[in-house]
Amino acid sequence: MNKSKQIEDFLDGNLSESELNIFLSEKENNLDIANEIKFRLEVNQAIQDKGFMELRSLLDDQKNRYAANYPFLGLRKDLLKTWHLAAASFALILVAGGLWYILSNKPYSTEKLVTKYYKPAHPIMQVRSVEVNSDDALKEAFRYYKQNDYNNALKYFNSLDNQITAKFYSGICYIELENYEDAINSFDRVISDNDNLFVEQAEWYRGLIFLMNNQKKEAIDQFDKIASSESYYAGQAKDILQYIN
Repeated sequence: MNKSKQIEDFLDGNLSESELNIFLSEKENNLDIANEIKFRLEVNQAIQDKGFMELRSLLDDQKNRYAANYPFLGLRKDLLKTWHLAAASFALILVAGGLWYILSNKPYSTEKLVTKYYKPAHPIMQVRSVEVNSDDALKEAFRYYKQNDYNNALKYFNSLDNQITAKFYSGICYIELENYEDAINSFDRVISDNDNLFVEQAEWYRGLIFLMNNQKKEAIDQFDKIASSESYYAGQAKDILQYIN
């Protein structure tokens, strides 16, 4: 099995127990594989952004209305081919205009900031609708997690206290249940371990928890740390700092 297929099967939860053990052992000793997994997780998270999906829908709708209202123009295939370029340009204008509007209409409330920047982490395992045995606690946890049943997901994540993956997702569950103290404790455990794929995400969610809990000083300190690092979230942290400083 090639490495790309192995990584896909790992993220989809399709590896057998023996294959998973071999893969995890290899990942620990292969930086390229670890970086590829991190990259794919970031891509998965990015494509969930509802704002861009809504923008795409809006642009497509405008294109269809234009074609319906002005059929005499006879849109040619070569014009249709340029649609994506035009849409991208239009999107850039909207984004730039939106940023200008936001920055020129401060202060941005904490509640709006949380709504804008917070969303639960995407589950790394695709759980199939089959019955699992008691040894498959992580799969069972993700099954409940995908159903937004965070109380039951927590029961399984917390039964795997020695697993960093379970500890990270227990933090997300605690956020959804508005138990911010336990969420911080979960993310602190992930961060202190330091040798895992979830450190940057844990630091990011830690900052968002401080926002949710109206702990402005702690939030500023956390986002300052992220903004001055090479974290995937550095740019977003800088944006937040403009609103709360």
